Amino acid sequence: MSVSQPSLKQTRPMNPSAKIAGAFGIGFGFFAGTGVSGLAMSLGIAGLWGLIYGLRAEGKPLDRAFVRAMKKHGETWLCLFLFAMWVLLTAIWSPAPELAAETVRRLAAVCVLAPIGIWAVYRCQGEDRLLAQRAIIAGVFVSLGILVSEAINHYAMNRFASPDKEPLEIAGDMGRAASATLTLCWVAYACLYQQMSDARIRFLLVAMAIFTSLQFGTDINAAGLALGTIAALFALSFPRLALGLVSGGAATLIAAAPLIYPAIAQVAFQLLPGDTMPLSYGRRAQMWETASNYIAQKPLTGWGLGAGSTFDTPIIYGGFEWPIIQLHPHAAPLHIWLETGGIGALLASVTLIMAGGVAIRVFGRYRVATAALVGGLTFLFLNWGFSHSAWREWVWTSLAALIAFSFMLRNPRRWASALRARREG
Repeated sequence: MSVSQPSLKQTRPMNPSAKIAGAFGIGFGFFAGTGVSGLAMSLGIAGLWGLIYGLRAEGKPLDRAFVRAMKKHGETWLCLFLFAMWVLLTAIWSPAPELAAETVRRLAAVCVLAPIGIWAVYRCQGEDRLLAQRAIIAGVFVSLGILVSEAINHYAMNRFASPDKEPLEIAGDMGRAASATLTLCWVAYACLYQQMSDARIRFLLVAMAIFTSLQFGTDINAAGLALGTIAALFALSFPRLALGLVSGGAATLIAAAPLIYPAIAQVAFQLLPGDTMPLSYGRRAQMWETASNYIAQKPLTGWGLGAGSTFDTPIIYGGFEWPIIQLHPHAAPLHIWLETGGIGALLASVTLIMAGGVAIRVFGRYRVATAALVGGLTFLFLNWGFSHSAWREWVWTSLAALIAFSFMLRNPRRWASALRARREG
């Protein structure tokens, strides 16, 4: 298969897919750095623009490549469709219908726009692929720059924009912003490597990522950055095995969540009894145990979409009054079980396994792309699995961006070598 050679000069009009990828990458960085509240907007811009472009492209509607991908991986799409339909169906018996309806609207938008946004970036070839790489590099640096500035200046921008917000609330927003941004740091590093960037720029990226991971009181970001880097290095040597492990591990965590999380909580309480456990860790462990007890009451169908926020019986923990479950169990696999039951968990697990098989076929022979994807997935799954809600749209937007821009790294060695030779010459 012939591969178009990159050129340092633009010799033709920019393809619409490159424009979409550029808007997605830079928009992702801007919205991620400002607290993730508008992060899904970057996906919306890419998805809607891609939809308009796709409906006008050759092979209407959308593109033949998009249709072929749908057919080729039809069983995976079917599993994802069944999971999404089941999640929506649980809204019928939800004790929080308004919250369920809001969640349905947000998830529906992401489910429709994410594949189109990924497809639009995937269509980039040759010089357009270089532009897409530069876009996500710029986006990650923009976001890291905002986060570093906010950490150093004690949230000056946030305090100016939202003077009524409490510092802890701002720190939580910034912690989520850091999580979204760090998900793409391996992709950005790999793009810089492929484009033969100055080593000092790569060092700056690493330094800013490490600094950001240690800010905002979000310990899981630092742990995720370390584990993601180890996973990425492992993937360089064993790409297919690494993809299998990360997808299989996430699927297992979801399938066995009601057993795994209470066991972790019990071990934590034994190792750190009483006041020796940090308050946030203890609260999280307590919510895992409580959520598991509620899951046992409705193990098959769950309590319904949005039900997690209704378990608000006040309790005293650590000298403070808390709802027994604070909005959600702070563990997405338990959240899936709590609201959609064993049926939802089974469909989610099967979908992940099927998606892992697709990733192995699509990425398995591209070591750099696989390493970037595995690093980001490890980081994101750790955050998603031990801290966040199952339905946060910023998590799904981060996943979509990770997949989309990992495609930009599937370059044959001779393609990247040609770029290096041109720059050295």
